Parts: sequence; C-alpha cells; structure tokens
Amino acid sequence: MQTMNQMKQMNLMMKNNIKEFFNAIDNSDKICIIGHVAPDGDCIGSVMALYEFLIGEYNKELFIGFDGKIPYNFQSYVDENLILTDFEDKKFDLLVVLDCSDEGRLGKYKCLISNSKKVICIDHHKTNTEFADINIIDPAISSTGELLFHILKSENKQINLKIAEYIYIAIITDTGKFSYSSTSSVTHEVASELIQIGVDVAEIDNKIYNSKPISTVKAYIDCISNINFYYDNKLGIAKISDEIINKNNVNMNDIEGIVEFIREVNEVEISCVLKEYDSDLTKISLRSKNDIDVSDISKKFGGGGHAKAAGFQMNKNIKDTEITLIEELKEYLGGGQ
Repeated sequence: MQTMNQMKQMNLMMKNNIKEFFNAIDNSDKICIIGHVAPDGDCIGSVMALYEFLIGEYNKELFIGFDGKIPYNFQSYVDENLILTDFEDKKFDLLVVLDCSDEGRLGKYKCLISNSKKVICIDHHKTNTEFADINIIDPAISSTGELLFHILKSENKQINLKIAEYIYIAIITDTGKFSYSSTSSVTHEVASELIQIGVDVAEIDNKIYNSKPISTVKAYIDCISNINFYYDNKLGIAKISDEIINKNNVNMNDIEGIVEFIREVNEVEISCVLKEYDSDLTKISLRSKNDIDVSDISKKFGGGGHAKAAGFQMNKNIKDTEITLIEELKEYLGGGQ
C-alpha cells in the first residue's frame, strides 16, 4: 500500500506536467472546465472542485460544461446557470478536461478541443489516450478527485471547505464508499484530511445516497425485476429501456446502482446494465469481480475504463446489444447459457 509520502514522491515524477498546468492557468484569461458525458460523482466533484479553486485564487473568466442532465442527488452541488450552453463559436485560452479518457467521451463539447489554445487532461482511467497537450494521468489512484487533491497539495495550494466537499464527493462515489479495490490507505488519509477541513460526511451521504425520489425507486424496481442471468449465473444483465424511463417519468442518469446490485450476487462474475438511448444506440456499463478485466472488453468496442468498472456504447437496439454481449462474454465465462 502507498503511504502519503510515497504519493507525494509519485507526484514529483509528474512535477513538470503539474508545473505546466499551473503555468497554463497563470497565462490564460478565458478557461473552460469540462468532464465526460453523463456526468457521475467523480466527474461532477472534480469539475466543481477545480472551479471553486480557480474562482478563489485567480481573476479569470471561467466556464464549466456537463454534457447530460445532472442527476437528482448532485443537483444541489451544481449551479446549472454556470453550465456553458452556447459554446460552438467560443474560443478559450485553456480547456481543462477532468475524468475523461478520450475525446469521444466529451460528447457535444468535443469541438472545444480545436477551439482552445491549450488542452490539459487530469484523469485516472487506465485506458486514457493522452489526447491533451498536457496529460496528468494516474491509473493507480482511486478517483480524479483524489488526483486533483494531490495536484493542489503538491503546489501548497489552499483547499477550503467547499473544495474539500467536492473532492470528498468525487472520492466516495468513485470508490463505492471506499469499498472498491482502487481504495488505498492514501485514499483514507486524504478523506481524513478533508474531514479535518470540515466536511460533514453524514450530510453528504444523506444527499447522495438517501434522497431517491419515489419515481426513481419505482424505475429501479422495474429494472431489477427483469434481470437475466447467463452462463450458470456468472453474467447478470439488466436493461433500462425507454419504456421504463417514460413509464416512471425519470431521467436515465437518475437510475444508478443497478450494475453494482447485480455484482453483489454471489455467482456473478460480470454484471452489466444496458441503457437504451435510441432505437439504434445502447450504452453499456460493466462491472466485474475477481480476475476479469472489463476495460479490455470495453476497448474492443471503442470504450474504456478500469479493470473492475468500464463502459462503451453500441449502435444497436437494446435487444440486439444483449445478444451481442452474451456471445462476446462467452470466452470470459464459458459454458452453456
């Protein structure tokens, strides 16, 4: 396990990129901060933490971008009036991309890469393509939020309570409340320091995990009641269809935790959730246990992620996507259906 001192030493190896990051901030007047499509807790927490740091330390023209509706449990943490909507013709001195492994994951904001003088990516995905001018990537770290914490600390930057809250949100959501294998002793040390700054862990837990609307709960029940199991129950697949979304009047991003729920089944080695975005577009979330690396599976389809959590999309309807996946995963799980 890494200690905090080892983490600081590792940051020294990235020191040049971190120095360039802060130099780019110093030399930029117009800065935009964006994350990946369908923003999750790490994406939202990291983007908002960096935004709060910059408005507190610098006199810059700042913009943020999230491609996708902010989930209900994060809406109190984001002022949606700040989100950049009219951006196609905007030019930026600096574009900072957080928690995004490749250009395709930027969604509608992909055009900002060519509209920006310099692009910096801060990320922790092992499948990151290093598409930016400056890349600060650490696949061994729990979350982009934790990486941002170390970047700020390496330059002795002040982390106030609001920044600490956003970083804590990024960490707890991307570690499954400190339960995933990416959680290290350093992650706990960082969380301890954030709590010392004043983060109210109970309040954040209530807002993020104990605030589901009834409509979301009903949609969740519809999804898990139709889970299919294959290969002696080693593969579990749930589908979030257009029908479920419309029936319960919810947003796709609001139905979270199903892929983790399936992984909790004793026999399951790979859990999967298919999200129907269109008649010919399905997004796939994968989770695994033990030795199966789902990021390798995702890369075959142009996606990416982590060894135990990854995703991609297919230009197929949801039923055909399930058929394709069942066949693809045969080599990992073997046997009959």
